[in-house]
Amino acid sequence: MRFISLLVGIALALPAAAQDYPNKPIRIIAPFGPGTATDTVARVIASELSSRTGQSVVVDNKPGAEGQIGAQMAAAAAPDGYTIFVTTQTTQAINQHVYKNLSYDPVKSFAPVSGLSRGAQIVMVRNDLPVKSVADLIALARAQPGKLTFGSGNGSARGAAELFKIMAKVDLLGVPYKTQPQVIADLLGDRIDVTFSDFTTGLPPVRDGRARGLAVTSPQRYPGLDQFPTVAESGLPGYASQPWNAAYVPAGTPRPIIDKLNRLIREAVLSETYGNLMHTTLGVVFPGSPEELAAFQESEIRKWGEVVTLAGMKEP
Repeated sequence: MRFISLLVGIALALPAAAQDYPNKPIRIIAPFGPGTATDTVARVIASELSSRTGQSVVVDNKPGAEGQIGAQMAAAAAPDGYTIFVTTQTTQAINQHVYKNLSYDPVKSFAPVSGLSRGAQIVMVRNDLPVKSVADLIALARAQPGKLTFGSGNGSARGAAELFKIMAKVDLLGVPYKTQPQVIADLLGDRIDVTFSDFTTGLPPVRDGRARGLAVTSPQRYPGLDQFPTVAESGLPGYASQPWNAAYVPAGTPRPIIDKLNRLIREAVLSETYGNLMHTTLGVVFPGSPEELAAFQESEIRKWGEVVTLAGMKEP
């Protein structure tokens, strides 16, 4: 009888805890550095959550090891709703196929909350590389196998480049970086040849002429970037790479708290401020239920597992 009374007490306490949530500061862990697309999204979400809850919401950047450092920290946090993990397919769909021993499980270590945004990447090269189209890039890469270099500061950028290599049947030399802004800096410094970059870090130097944009990685031409063809229509039919951001909490977080956080985050994603960010970065809002995010993540895990296997991206 005492055990039953205890279970009833816990069941009644959970909704009450959700009603009181949040009553202290919240931390958002972003597994990539300042200035990245994920960091930018996380900071707008933090501001919107703070204004809606009256609590301080801080972004804690933990870059390194293609997001593994931040993911491990988020997975080990208390499952109480006060640590939110704002991340991408790098940690949640790609890393498990690349690395033999992850310190976290992309599915079992987290509870999905909501999608945040989806976008595309721009294929960009240094200005003095003698190519003006994807077809030119493929031709040059085939003429100089293993000579052209591509930089990647996350699994999304690397995955897009590896998929390109498979479909174009070219050999590009990969150069890993800690964050994508470092990739852009070296591209502008003529130390690497090409990158597949998120719009947040890649578009500014393309727009001001410091780098040359060749194509976008979306299935169709991208609104606002109609001057750039898709990779698919540039000689690689079926090619598509669309990075995404989503919010998770540590596994074991009570469902009533997840539901409340889902409502708060969906309100944030549909806010004018977040909409302005999407307009600037040419992203698309991507809110949804925890179940919808779980199903989407499952499909992404299957997709990127095939790419990693075909590309031989697995680390020893």
